Amino acid sequence: MRTKYYIGLDVHKENTTYAVRDRLGNIVAEGETATLYAELQPQLKPYLKSAQIALESSTSYYTLYKTFLKEGYDAKVANTIQIRQLISKNDKVDAKRLAEMMRLGNLPQSHIPEERIQQLRSIVRLRHSIMEEKTRCNSRIQALLDKNGIIMPPHKAFSKAWKNALNQHIGSGNATFEVRHAYDHFIFLENKKEQLDQEMIGYARTHWQKIHDLLQSITGIGPRIACYVIAFVFPITRFFNKRKLRRYAGVVPVFQESAGTKSGGKIPKTSSSELLRWALIQAANTIAKTDTRLSKYYHKKAKQKKNTAKAKVAVASSLCDIIYEVMTTQKPYPA
Repeated sequence: MRTKYYIGLDVHKENTTYAVRDRLGNIVAEGETATLYAELQPQLKPYLKSAQIALESSTSYYTLYKTFLKEGYDAKVANTIQIRQLISKNDKVDAKRLAEMMRLGNLPQSHIPEERIQQLRSIVRLRHSIMEEKTRCNSRIQALLDKNGIIMPPHKAFSKAWKNALNQHIGSGNATFEVRHAYDHFIFLENKKEQLDQEMIGYARTHWQKIHDLLQSITGIGPRIACYVIAFVFPITRFFNKRKLRRYAGVVPVFQESAGTKSGGKIPKTSSSELLRWALIQAANTIAKTDTRLSKYYHKKAKQKKNTAKAKVAVASSLCDIIYEVMTTQKPYPA
């Protein structure tokens, strides 16, 4: 059926704003409902059978999106980062803008992964949040020890020897309640992270064992980092070339040009996948300690730029190219 209407949905946790345009771009309906299909469907019923629907990507869009697809409607999810590069954010006109972009055929779409990838991403994000909380807990314990004048041995904080010394301090009965409580929380987080590591790796190997093994042929990528790559890169066919993958990961500089003046050249603060960039930087950290071609490249860049952070980003960018080749050819990387 020929499209007669274009529906834009600005989806938030509690409320969703909708706007409906006809083929000429006129607004024929607009309003706001709760973010529930049962509330939204009656308002849009006159238009749905001959409409294209654009939803703005957010933490609350997925249930609505799945329901529209299940009911047989043509729904697409907008790439929020690209939209905000094109025009400034304004909640009051979001739904109208989405409908207009859909009508004009220039809606930047967001990739919606399959259910298994969604599940892996959920595990990866939970694991990552536990890691971040563990880091905060580490800092809190060290601050409490300093506050109470506890001198720890000259070992790296939270190394095996350092933790043994802390256990002895706690076991002596001289530790404050705050220190004991913080360390108990640290142990809980450490055990939870190990549990999630096993679950994450097990899930990835159950569904993508070959890819998981192939990725580990790349220097710096172990079982955990391979899970991050699969979660945010698979399937590789959605990237037209290596540069698309590098841009998605946020490891190439962004330039802007206007009136003959070129500016920028900086790595973007935000990217389509912050966790993928984090994983690539972690892999670069590992590579820097090896005796490989990538390690030599890292040290060359670090010397040229006099900046180890930039060198790591350069290695992360090269890793994107290698990941693209390995996942595309289905052949291990020749170290």
